[in-house]
Amino acid sequence: MNKKQVKYKQTEIGEIPVHWELTELKNMLTEKGYIRGPFGSTLRRPELKTKGVPVYEQQHAIYNMRDFRYFVDEKKFKELNRFQVKTNDLIISCSGTLGKVSIITEDDPKGIISQALLTLRPNPKKVLPDYLKYFFTSNSGFSSITSRSSGSVQVNIANRQIIEQIKLALPSISEQQLIITILSPLDDKIELNRKMNKTLEETGKTLFKQLFVDDTKQPQQIELQSIVEFNPREALSKGQIATYLEMKDLPEQGMWVYSEVKKPYGGGTKFRNGDTLMARITPCLENGKSGFVNFLDTNELAFGSTEYIVLRPKDKTYQEFIYYLVRDEEFREFAIRSMVGSSGRQRVQTDAIKHYQISLPSSEIAERFRSVLQPIFGQIRSNAIENEKLVAIRDSLLPRLISGRFRISQN
Repeated sequence: MNKKQVKYKQTEIGEIPVHWELTELKNMLTEKGYIRGPFGSTLRRPELKTKGVPVYEQQHAIYNMRDFRYFVDEKKFKELNRFQVKTNDLIISCSGTLGKVSIITEDDPKGIISQALLTLRPNPKKVLPDYLKYFFTSNSGFSSITSRSSGSVQVNIANRQIIEQIKLALPSISEQQLIITILSPLDDKIELNRKMNKTLEETGKTLFKQLFVDDTKQPQQIELQSIVEFNPREALSKGQIATYLEMKDLPEQGMWVYSEVKKPYGGGTKFRNGDTLMARITPCLENGKSGFVNFLDTNELAFGSTEYIVLRPKDKTYQEFIYYLVRDEEFREFAIRSMVGSSGRQRVQTDAIKHYQISLPSSEIAERFRSVLQPIFGQIRSNAIENEKLVAIRDSLLPRLISGRFRISQN
């Protein structure tokens, strides 16, 4: 790999190599390359089943995972043929969390997309799917989507023409492949770490279920507030610089939360390592936004959105237990049922979940659970930190490769 001397030309998106083409996205797609699915964010429809042909949701673009919650039968799948995904399609999140991209591979099951997704079907004679994915992963590609969004309560992409008009610089197929060759090993390692973390977290979930859900010898039930502080009082002075965690950084799947944002404190929830965070506003709660805080320095105090609830165990023995409780489906359904407010602005009332009844495990069982989970959480943290570094490397290369400012030798 080396730099090559090359001439550049000025275009409306900046300088690009003279032999690269400036084109609109619509010129790189097949005729039916852009569609948006039929089901809304809550996906509460009679057509949806517990088995059958899967429905791809926003999380499948954001996290590149292939666990499915909703399905349609074969008859409905055929009726919704225009919303079906095909191998090499790009699926892009287009509502709420915008611009996250994943590619449908040969190993992925057939399915249809929900309303929170767009699909792009690249013309293989003009653009490679992975190159188009890297374009949208780059800052310029990501901003080309977010700058075209609309909506005050929840941002979204309104129509296909908005996306089709995006302009980008396009090298030859051979140079696209060289760029992919540089970037794909980084993505492969990132994906391996993500899959490992998913497996580790599922191990904890299985143990949680065995010890605290399936065990028929349950102790007397107590209210959750007996062992948890909600939005605990902490001292942050107004204007004090501290780490800030945005709602977008709270994951729908997995425990890992992370932020490098520092800003003056002006209000909001406050938290430390060992706390569990849970979104309380629709649709973030329904989508599963939760996380376990372990990215801060020792004794560091951070703050964030008022739209999530901080749960801090009064006894540290129960830290991992509380995280998996928040991820438990029965608990989440209880929280969702307790939401109040106008449509689109419904929120969980903290007082409601304070009274949630739990079967308190003995300190011996909780300590046993923690002894297994602490190294698992530690490995998840290590993998996630490595991914942060790999993403930083990839993202530093992306803009230079996608713009043609950093050239790859084809010899």
